[in-house]
Amino acid sequence: MKNFYFKHIFVLFVFCFATYFSAFSQFKITPYSFNSSKENTKKSNKDIKTTFLPFIDDFSSYKENYNNGLWENKGALFNTNYPIMPPSVGVITLDALDEDGILYPLANTTGFACDTISSCFIRLDSSSKENAVLLQPKDSIYLSFFVQPSGGMGNLWETIGSAPSKKDSLVLQFYSLGDNSWNTVWKTEGLLLDSIYSKDSNYWLKVVIPITEDKYFNNSFRFRFVNFASLDNNPSYSYVSNCDQWHIDYVFLDKARKFNESIRDIAFVFPAYSLLKQYQAMPKRQFTLNDMGDSLNIGIINLSDEALNSIYKYVVFDENGSEVISYDGGFENIYPYSTTKLLQTNSNHAHPKINFSYSFNGDNWTYFDIVHFIKPGVGEDENTKNDTIVFRQIFENYFAYDDNSAENGFGIEPIKNSNLALGFTLNEEDTLTAVDIYFNSTYQNANEKPFYICVWDSENGMPNDSIYHSYEYFTPSFDGLNRFHRYYLEHPLLIPKGDFFISLQTKYADYLNVGFDRNTNSSYRTFGNWTNAWQRNNLFEGSLMIRPYFGYKAIIGLENIAQRENFSFSLYPNPAKTKINISLNDNKWTNSFSSFQIRIIDMLSKERLNKKFTTSIDVSFLENGIYIVEIINKKTKHKIREKLIIRR
Repeated sequence: MKNFYFKHIFVLFVFCFATYFSAFSQFKITPYSFNSSKENTKKSNKDIKTTFLPFIDDFSSYKENYNNGLWENKGALFNTNYPIMPPSVGVITLDALDEDGILYPLANTTGFACDTISSCFIRLDSSSKENAVLLQPKDSIYLSFFVQPSGGMGNLWETIGSAPSKKDSLVLQFYSLGDNSWNTVWKTEGLLLDSIYSKDSNYWLKVVIPITEDKYFNNSFRFRFVNFASLDNNPSYSYVSNCDQWHIDYVFLDKARKFNESIRDIAFVFPAYSLLKQYQAMPKRQFTLNDMGDSLNIGIINLSDEALNSIYKYVVFDENGSEVISYDGGFENIYPYSTTKLLQTNSNHAHPKINFSYSFNGDNWTYFDIVHFIKPGVGEDENTKNDTIVFRQIFENYFAYDDNSAENGFGIEPIKNSNLALGFTLNEEDTLTAVDIYFNSTYQNANEKPFYICVWDSENGMPNDSIYHSYEYFTPSFDGLNRFHRYYLEHPLLIPKGDFFISLQTKYADYLNVGFDRNTNSSYRTFGNWTNAWQRNNLFEGSLMIRPYFGYKAIIGLENIAQRENFSFSLYPNPAKTKINISLNDNKWTNSFSSFQIRIIDMLSKERLNKKFTTSIDVSFLENGIYIVEIINKKTKHKIREKLIIRR
């Protein structure tokens, strides 16, 4: 899923919110396709789609062309993870970040225009293409939508994303063809969700705008949302800024409407999640029956003003599209949310059982798609786009608690050698080769501070002794919104069965802001250490976006390191028996062999050879197996690696 950004950062305990923002987009099955990004679509007027009434989009249907041509978008984010109790699954979010997840370059403390999302052309001169009837102001044409400021409710540590400040604003404008201008018809200043909820226990502000002026009744009517944001007036912009997030949902424009009408619609509210007990993803070889969850939490809403009957089921498909198992929740009554303020409460629909276990064939990575369906038991649904949600269960070579969306950030205490650790469990020993981390993008690259990667064993469920500490430090890399960056260990590390911890350790007294997913919770496995004592995170619910990567396939990616250092080498023969030859693949290095050291490391992380570089090496002392050959530039400390196989 753009999958969440952060730009508003402060520290409390070891927790630090960062205004970043990403979304794991859900797509209908057939084909199984996932896409999530901010899209900046630059089109001429002739390329923009024209449509007739009704115009309706609840941002729940995501495919390759996820908005179905209804929108021209500059920086806004389609997502399913940031809002609180949306009218239906999926919203569009406007914030202070551009389509690449970077703070707009004109950002300042007084205010600046940010994201804009504009509708396609809408025919308000005619009711339909087939039977054209002139539309007029008396035809009761209303535009309605729901608005929610980000930030969540309650205590500081319960916030999700970052609320707009009072001087920020969200604006709705109509396009007038006659004078080629955009006219503001509605706006709101920054506000808190608590102020909306306190009035009538609704999480969203519903806005209904009548269209009555003759100048809009033509073949080129459009409307757009624009947000204006501002940096917090803080002397340290490097760490603190304002994300100013607004969520918009269920945009509906049609004729013959009533001001307070409801819509006959049973919909999913939340995205689909993993069927595993702890993880959103895990290595295939580590999976056991005990990793399966017992039941799911499904949010289903009735948006009409009368009780309805609904049918719910989910189906699990393998990577070939074949059905593995299905669950049928049967028929259940669901009562109007407008009067009950409740989602579906019947456990057959709200908490369906997980009545199977995954099984695999072969050693290759695989995935399953869990597809959930809801529909009325009697009659028709006026909007079927929000009746399907999908989760892709990935079994690759990494563990993930997070859902790939960083609603906030978690900070390492700015004390030298502070540690922030996340725990995992191996069901059998495995070889750790890399760690994937998502660091939030920050204003003026303030997050680019050195850190070390450490690995700890466990005692009584807490980090105990250090079993690995990177020799060289790393620097946070932002590869795009919710895109993890892979940090390779200096040598593979064999970790025994049981609990272990990955920690990030500061080199200096710097803040480090790691992506923090608020939709999944692994806080019980999160620890901080900045006073020579480990402390569990008992306050902030969520998951650090840190993913340990196991197995030899990660080693294949090591050539990327060589590319960054502008040189590489080849081994031959490979597989080898008693001798290997080394050829540097750049002639400019051949006259400086004295600058290099060569090491050979086995899969138990033991150093088997360490000597000055030569182009021919005796390896007859090595047993059959897989090894890492590492060449180190002694001047720059850079290193490159290749995999070596000994086979006799």
